Amino acid sequence: MTETEVDRPGSRPGRDSPSGPAAPRRRGRPRGLTDRVRRDVFRTVREMLGTVGYEALRIEDVAAAAGVHKTTLYRQWSSKADLVRDVLVAAEAAALPRPDEGSWDEDLKQLCAGLVRVFNDPVTLALVKTRVTANDELLTAGLSELAARDMAFVVAPFRRAVARGEIAPDADPSMLAECLMSALITRICVTRMPVDQAFMDRLARLLRAAAGVGPAAAHPPA
Repeated sequence: MTETEVDRPGSRPGRDSPSGPAAPRRRGRPRGLTDRVRRDVFRTVREMLGTVGYEALRIEDVAAAAGVHKTTLYRQWSSKADLVRDVLVAAEAAALPRPDEGSWDEDLKQLCAGLVRVFNDPVTLALVKTRVTANDELLTAGLSELAARDMAFVVAPFRRAVARGEIAPDADPSMLAECLMSALITRICVTRMPVDQAFMDRLARLLRAAAGVGPAAAHPPA
């Protein structure tokens, strides 16, 4: 016999050859989550942050509530900090207002109205509180880019107002935006008082006074 089973084209050494044991089948790389499963997981995390908080949240509980095996989540996120960070990035990008109404007064009005909605929605409020109060270096370490992006949205109306000459040319847009957000964070995390329209009206008056009046506002075009 000049041709053995091992030598024949198409034969599988180990499995087809009597000379060796069956070769183990190699596993492929784990597949990523489907969009539907990812949405279910993210929704579950948002809800649990609002009910049990970050410290008590566990990936095992998220998996059970979302109907997913926990190993599926651990393939995607090595820790709950990684998972929650992704949830924060996805949720806040959609929640923040982005007014561009063509004037300083309208931009500020729409910005304040949008922030009232954000800081009164239970889910987004839970996410904001998680970012501010969570005592987890793994979570906070990866959020600097998100914080910079968030502030870019808030600063934009102030920068446009300077460019249009509606507020003082030496106004500091970044500081004005920080004052706005700091007042809101203090309200929900320190004094725990409501962020309602009356509060935002007072805050808007304070910001207008701090921003000053630019040449275009003092001498509007005919």
